[in-house]
Amino acid sequence: MTISIDRTGHFVDEMNIAFTDIHVSIDPDLLGDVLESAGVRISFDGFSDGRFLTMARQLRLRGYTGHICAAGEIVPDQFPMALKVGVDSVEISEALARRCTQEQWVAMGQRIQGNYQSRLT
Repeated sequence: MTISIDRTGHFVDEMNIAFTDIHVSIDPDLLGDVLESAGVRISFDGFSDGRFLTMARQLRLRGYTGHICAAGEIVPDQFPMALKVGVDSVEISEALARRCTQEQWVAMGQRIQGNYQSRLT
């Protein structure tokens, strides 16, 4: 079973979105096939695999406006970067949710506010 975490870092019961599942190893040239989907779930194997960030960013650069979910062993420290590149939610295992509490996710989700990049625009 997985735990879904929304943009604010709160654990939610379930996302009622029809996701198209892709793996981070997908050929980037095939991303155009999912641009019409309501939601795209990018799965990856471990927290050290940052390709999910690249995939999310590539989807946004190609004009995707739907919901992007990162599904894998992401840790709270990676949450702000995931939000910055366009991820809307994450899915983690119950075991990881026991180690990384909702309070940690909420705190890290707030770190995207007030960063130096927002002051440059």
